[in-house]
Amino acid sequence: MSDATDTSDTTTEEPRIELVQLANGEIVLRSSDNPEEPLVVINITDQVQDLMPMDKIDIAQAMIEAGIERYRDIQVERIEEAHTANSGLLH
Repeated sequence: MSDATDTSDTTTEEPRIELVQLANGEIVLRSSDNPEEPLVVINITDQVQDLMPMDKIDIAQAMIEAGIERYRDIQVERIEEAHTANSGLLH
C-alpha cells in the first residue's frame, strides 16, 4: 500500500452568479469567475428611481427574478407542446 496523500484542492468553489452595483451606478449580473464580463447590465434611470422608491439593487433583483421565472415558464410550455405533439392525440 502507498502512503501517498492526495494534495488536490477539493475545496474549490463552483462559480457563482452575483448581482452587484458598480461605482458608475450600473447593476450587473456576473459570474464570480469572470467579473469583468457581465452577463446582464441594468441601468436604472433617476426617473424610474423617483417612481419606485426602492434601492436600485432591489429593482434589478426583481427584474432578474421575473426574467428567470418567465424563461422557466416558456421552457415548460415548450416541453408540454412537444409532449402533446408526440403523443399522437388529435384535437
